[in-house]
Amino acid sequence: MKNSYKTAVYLTFFLLFLAAPVMAAETPENGFSCMKEQVRPIIRVTDEHQEYDIVMRNQCPGAVYWAVCIERLDPWTFDVLETHQPVGYVEAEKRSRVNMHMKATSGPAGEVDRAQAFYMNVVYSINGPAKSTCVARQCEVQKKDLRASVASNESAWRQARAALQQKAETECPDNGWNRSDTETCRQAIYDAAAEKMAGYEAKNADLKEKLAAIDPDTCTVYGGDALELDKP
Repeated sequence: MKNSYKTAVYLTFFLLFLAAPVMAAETPENGFSCMKEQVRPIIRVTDEHQEYDIVMRNQCPGAVYWAVCIERLDPWTFDVLETHQPVGYVEAEKRSRVNMHMKATSGPAGEVDRAQAFYMNVVYSINGPAKSTCVARQCEVQKKDLRASVASNESAWRQARAALQQKAETECPDNGWNRSDTETCRQAIYDAAAEKMAGYEAKNADLKEKLAAIDPDTCTVYGGDALELDKP
């Protein structure tokens, strides 16, 4: 009887030991690669804000807790204006959604308003509620020099556009007569400056491409688009 008891205890322990890896295998092998996030802009019907859905789709074998840090940014200075840290729980094969309205923000020199930009970072857990991690501070430290270069180029670009417009209006005044001649005269001035103006645009695009290449998995900025509606 004693031998039978010891054998039974040993088998029970051995079976429990074998079962442990099976339970551990329920955790995603590649972290939470089975969780998919998407930042989805909603069709804009106003120039007062841009609406976004942050969607978290659960393709894991079981339920997952999520927590997201959303940091609203001034689209001109990229200072953090507000931080939101919603949390939730999503069943397998289901989706969770966070809706955001990014408000219109005026530019420093009367440009078309831009929607607020934002950072978004999601953290997942299967053992209990997750705690989100915010990333704006660490990301903007890496982007500081490029941000300054973008601001400098955009300032020079604005001044060049203003000077060009002033030159066209001065050299080709509109007196109400021969407007066709006035438009032809002004267009010639704009055409002569086209290469210079294209240089500002190309430099701006290059700098923004470099910004986007900085740790894109963590430091992608969403939003910040111009809010000028197309006129019918």
